[in-house]
Amino acid sequence: MLINKKILIYLFFILTLFIGFYYGENSSGGAKIDFGILFPYIQNFSNDFKIGFETYANNSSTLLHSPIFYIVASLLLKLFDELIYVNIIYIFISASLPYFFYQIIKYNYNLNNDYIFYLSLIIFFSPYFRSSSIWLLGDNLSLIFFALSIFFFIKSLQSKNEVSSFFFCLFFLILCCYIRYYYALFSIYYLSVFYKNLNKKHFFYLILFSFFLSIPAITYFYFIFKNYNFLGTVNNFGKINLYSNGLIILSMFLFYLIPLTFNDKLLVLKHFKKKKIYFFFIFFSLISIYILDYFSLIKIIEFSPRGGGVFLKLIQYLNLDEKLFLSIIAFPSIILLDYLFQGKRLINYSIFLILLLSLPLFTLYQKYIDPLIFLIIFGLIQSSALKEIIHLKRIEIKFYFMYFFSFYLFSLTYYLKIY
Repeated sequence: MLINKKILIYLFFILTLFIGFYYGENSSGGAKIDFGILFPYIQNFSNDFKIGFETYANNSSTLLHSPIFYIVASLLLKLFDELIYVNIIYIFISASLPYFFYQIIKYNYNLNNDYIFYLSLIIFFSPYFRSSSIWLLGDNLSLIFFALSIFFFIKSLQSKNEVSSFFFCLFFLILCCYIRYYYALFSIYYLSVFYKNLNKKHFFYLILFSFFLSIPAITYFYFIFKNYNFLGTVNNFGKINLYSNGLIILSMFLFYLIPLTFNDKLLVLKHFKKKKIYFFFIFFSLISIYILDYFSLIKIIEFSPRGGGVFLKLIQYLNLDEKLFLSIIAFPSIILLDYLFQGKRLINYSIFLILLLSLPLFTLYQKYIDPLIFLIIFGLIQSSALKEIIHLKRIEIKFYFMYFFSFYLFSLTYYLKIY
């Protein structure tokens, strides 16, 4: 495809964001509400930083979040005076995420063709990406920094002599964490890989570099721990239930894995048959835990009345037993993940576990992993099966587009009825 044609297509998708902005698109449902809650804090920071921070930190619902994005937005508001200019700038900034996603696929799979260009555009169909762009929320900026960290992570492994890539990787991850704390655990994965690929001198410099960049965050946390009820707020909003959250995240993963592995269904079936004893044991374990919970022998499964993702909402809409059906849905998700993870299971399941541990919340919204899941699957997961899928173009682009475009349209119309 001609470069000019690619640019025009890319600009068209950016234009859809501006159209969404003009009409007040709220395809994720909660973005408009979040903006209504958080914009006054941006104004407060813009008018008087000290008062703005006091107001922000004294509210338990905002204390859990980093104030950095809202401080940056307040500076832009102060500079341009009108909110619409800040919105326009942020839409353009957000629109860089699909480009960085394209670069991730390009470098990770050593490809540079029309196929991966179209794959990268799928982010424009994400209701959560679009809503964050339109309603000035910090999710996209943190994802941009995370995408850049993945890009330099890939570069660091492909050119180990280029030590600067290791430093840029952690630099952008730290920037990401300044906006969204929960990405911090990915540093464990990065550092474990870097330890194996760097000499002791460079690895020591990398740790020192990361420490100095983290000093403002350490100072901030010390301040809010000392002066505000941060731990009490964490206890109120955070609730660690790894098993329940694992079921929810597995159901979310299944939603994104279906179009990815659709044309590999015979290979997935072959993989299942090859390891059927292992998979039957997993299925028996899932059902056993459900039965124990059902008869109140142990209380381990508990879901929030809010959030939960597509499948949980569908189960609730059909008035089905959400604990049973989410346990059942987890089973095909595990099969598909294991199919992709084979060959590098330890690494890939570690990444999945890091994602799970990063979100120790009672209420899990799909926006927490979308479009993050695309970056993880195509950027961090080490999979020969996925490499083959992409190189042989087994992801049907038309089906892929229709699948996620349908999801976007459903989300858009669903929340139009509510709001």
